[in-house]
Amino acid sequence: MEKALEGKVAIITGASRGIGKSIALKLAAEGANIAIGAKTTESTPKTPGTIFDTAREIEALGSRALPVKTDVRFEDQIRELVEKTYAEFGRLDIVVNNAGAILWLPVEQLPVKRFDLMMALNCRAPFILCHEAIPKMRESGGGHIVNMSPPLDWLPYEQWAGKTPYLMSKLCMTHLTIGLSREVRKQNIAVNSLWPAGIVDTQATRVFASMLGIDENMTWYSPDMVADAVLKVVETNPPELTGEQLIAEKFLRSKGVESLEQYVVPAPV
Repeated sequence: MEKALEGKVAIITGASRGIGKSIALKLAAEGANIAIGAKTTESTPKTPGTIFDTAREIEALGSRALPVKTDVRFEDQIRELVEKTYAEFGRLDIVVNNAGAILWLPVEQLPVKRFDLMMALNCRAPFILCHEAIPKMRESGGGHIVNMSPPLDWLPYEQWAGKTPYLMSKLCMTHLTIGLSREVRKQNIAVNSLWPAGIVDTQATRVFASMLGIDENMTWYSPDMVADAVLKVVETNPPELTGEQLIAEKFLRSKGVESLEQYVVPAPV
């Protein structure tokens, strides 16, 4: 039986661990070949997992993997990621802008260099990757760009206080979704944003649990929940789903997932 993404090629940033890795493995299990664009080449307690670990797990699923050390702050490294992917696989069908940075502090308290980091990872890097990837995707007949960013109405304005710089950077990516989807629709390229409403168990949420106001009484989900939502997005015919700001849980339910209990994990903190 042919797999849903047989022969497709995806670039996923931040795929050495967490949500990015789960997405990579989910798409690989459905036949996609994966380029892993992340900067971790040596595992540490703070940053467990590497691009090579993810590559081995992808290959164990029967798909091909291309680990490319990529610091998405740098335009030349993003360009090299795209060029190496296209040279290796001869096509590009899916781009997932997953790499990002988070720090919730008020404007007055956030150091400018940390603001610059969030803008570089959450805003500038997705723009550059789309800029470089679109010509390759067009040559391949189209495909999907998935931006891991929240809807514009994700939080009531009253809850923006203390999160303003972070929201500036992440909602920048959502604006990219809205505008770019209109620019490339006729090229059979879909662009959508996807975001979990609940808490997903990642290295970031574990490290920043206290900052995010997370405790052991709250429901935690496996990264597989987001990965399954991404899979359902990229399985869809591009003209049928583009320009949307999707919440992962609602989207999964709309696709027939009746219960999210399968994704619930014990609170790690």
